[in-house]
Parts: sequence; structure tokens; C-alpha cells
Amino acid sequence: MTDLTKKRVYTVVQSGARMHYAVPALLAQAGALAAFYTDCHASHRPLQWLKTLLPTTYQPKPLKRLLGRQLPPELPRQLVRDQPLASLTWARRGDRSDALVLQRACQEQFGGANALYTNFINNDLATVQQARNLGLHIVHELITPPIIGRIALEERQRFPKIEITHETSDEVEQGIQKDIKKWELSDQVLVPSQFCLDTAVFLGCHIEKIRVVPYGLSEEWFHLQAEPKLGRILCVGRPSLLKGTHILAEACRLLQQKSLSFECRVAGPPQVDINHSLFEGPTYIGQVPRSQVREEFRQADVFVLPTLADSFGLVHLEAMACGVPVITTPHCGSVVRDGIDGFIVPIRDATALADRLEQLLSDRSLRDRMGAAARDRAREFTWARYGDRLLAALQVERYS
Repeated sequence: MTDLTKKRVYTVVQSGARMHYAVPALLAQAGALAAFYTDCHASHRPLQWLKTLLPTTYQPKPLKRLLGRQLPPELPRQLVRDQPLASLTWARRGDRSDALVLQRACQEQFGGANALYTNFINNDLATVQQARNLGLHIVHELITPPIIGRIALEERQRFPKIEITHETSDEVEQGIQKDIKKWELSDQVLVPSQFCLDTAVFLGCHIEKIRVVPYGLSEEWFHLQAEPKLGRILCVGRPSLLKGTHILAEACRLLQQKSLSFECRVAGPPQVDINHSLFEGPTYIGQVPRSQVREEFRQADVFVLPTLADSFGLVHLEAMACGVPVITTPHCGSVVRDGIDGFIVPIRDATALADRLEQLLSDRSLRDRMGAAARDRAREFTWARYGDRLLAALQVERYS
């Protein structure tokens, strides 16, 4: 049995380059990382050669995404245990690739760590159980609201044949039961927002286990020079029922009936047929490069995300850092303060959304005041602040 009175030294298991490997990098900097188990990263020499030899314009999207998985310098390579060949072999079977990551961590008894940090969704229950059997302190990061499946199914029932899905109600409920079991096995559950906390407690997670650790934003966002275009509404998020794109579209149609001058732009690869009448109103610009997305934020007058369920609105912070007021819903991990940095409107309420949009677009003084407050608010959620909050929650001290 591991002696947990000693300093906690973590093994992190994670698939993909979530938040640019922030969690293992922060733990490594603090001298509290035993091992990092993942699928595949791009810091291997052959992949670096490929990145050099093959121009970006000729790289297919899956390869671009892979080559973007660069390990940060703060994360020592000797602590990283990935499996590039196996992961690439099973690239089209994410569940199988994830299983291999978890299997190796278990076989190696978590690299000698006395604590485990995991953010997998559902498929790591056996891994968490083994860590519990070995006496490890277990931290589970909940990265999506646990009721998101229920809400998505509910909306698809309201608007049948708009989105194709093979997920059944039984499968959604089975996933929730796995979440509940994982919370029971975990010593701590980290959530990025109050919405995630509330929904986890609603489903049975003990509130004393939960710590809220909101995400952060790179400092480079605060160096962007905002040049808002009058009347430009921006939404960044995959057009879908879950993101409330149909609600935004209805709000746009309501504004058009009032002859209000505006332009609404939606950035993101669609999950729905945007030519359907349900989505008529905004201009859909599709998936755009990261550099162009920043231009969209710089030129936005108002940012809106009428999501039905999200864990944390990082896009909110990106807009706010550019001095853009935000309109969103309470079903999102938002840092927006209603009436100060923007507005919170009920989910599925196109009329309330249209009214708030009209208010901000028509009252320049209000818009500018909220934009300035939004920028100040965003500074409370930098990457540095995120690191401080995360390590405090994990009871890890930084090196002095």
C-alpha cells in the first residue's frame, strides 16, 4: 500500500494533446510527475523530419493535427511513455488506442507514482479501479458536463432528422453510471466550472470531493489589437443543435424583422446541414485556421454562444481578452458576469437572445463599457492563474 503521507507524485494518463499537455508539464515543473502515459506525440525525430520535408499545404488534416502535438519544453521526454506505432495503427479506432494507453499504465503500475490523474471519458474505469487497489490517490478531471448526453438526445428528439446519431438513451445512461462509479472510486474530482459541479452533484457526486479549477488563456491573447466592426456578431463553435446554433439563427431572423443592421458569422465545421431552414440567418464560414480565428475575434462587436451544454467557455475568454462582450447561457462554464461583461440568457430562448443582442448593438456606451469589463475579467483567467489553481487543488507546491 502506497504511503500517502509522502509527497504526492503523479502519473497522468491522457489521450491527445489536451490543453497542449498543460497538466503533465505543470506537474513536471513542480517535480511531481512520475510518468505521463499518452497515445502519440509529434516530438519524435521521424515526425519532425516529416514536418520539415512536407510543406504545410500538402499535409492532410489528420497529419497536421498529429504534427501539432508538440511536447512543451517543460515536459521531460524521459517521463513520456507513448506508443506511436500502435496508436497510429489504431488511429481510426480511438477506443482501442485509448485502451492501449491505459493498459500500459496498469502493466507498469503507474510508473511508481502514488497518485493518478486521469481525464478519460468512461473507458478508464478498470484503470481507476486498479489504481484504487494499489492505494493511489486518484484525481479525475471531468472535462464535459455529465448530463451532456441527455441534453443532446433531448434536443435531437425536439428536432428529429437534423443530426444523425447512433447513440441510444440506454448508452447515455450507461455512460452516466460509469461516471458515478468513477466518482465513487476517486479521491478528488476536478471540474472547470460551476455548471459541471452542479450537474455532477445532481447525479450523485459528493460535493466535498469536487474542486473547481477553471481553465486559462495564453497571455498572447492580450497582445491582440481589437478593431471591432460595427454590428458584427461572432459565434465560434461547431454548428450543431448542442451548441444552440438553431437558436442563434432564430434570433438573427428576429433581428432581421426589426430591420436591425448587423452581420452574424459562425466559425466551425458544421455537424448539421446549414442549408436547412432551421439554420437560416447567420453566415457560416466553416472551419478556419487558428490565425484567422484570432482575426475574427479582433473584429467582433459582440460574441455569442447559446450552447445547451458546455463544460467551460474558453472561446468566451478569447473574446473577452479582445474586449468583446459575451452573451451565453447558464449551461456553460462561463466566466461571464451577467450585466457586467455581457449577458446570460436562458437556453433555447431565441427571443431573450435577440433582445440582448439588440441591446448591445444599439447602445454603444453599454457595449464599450461591457467590453472593457470583459477584458479586465479575462485577466483573472490566464495560463499562469490556471497553473496556480491546478497545483493548489492537487496539493503540489511549485519549486521556489
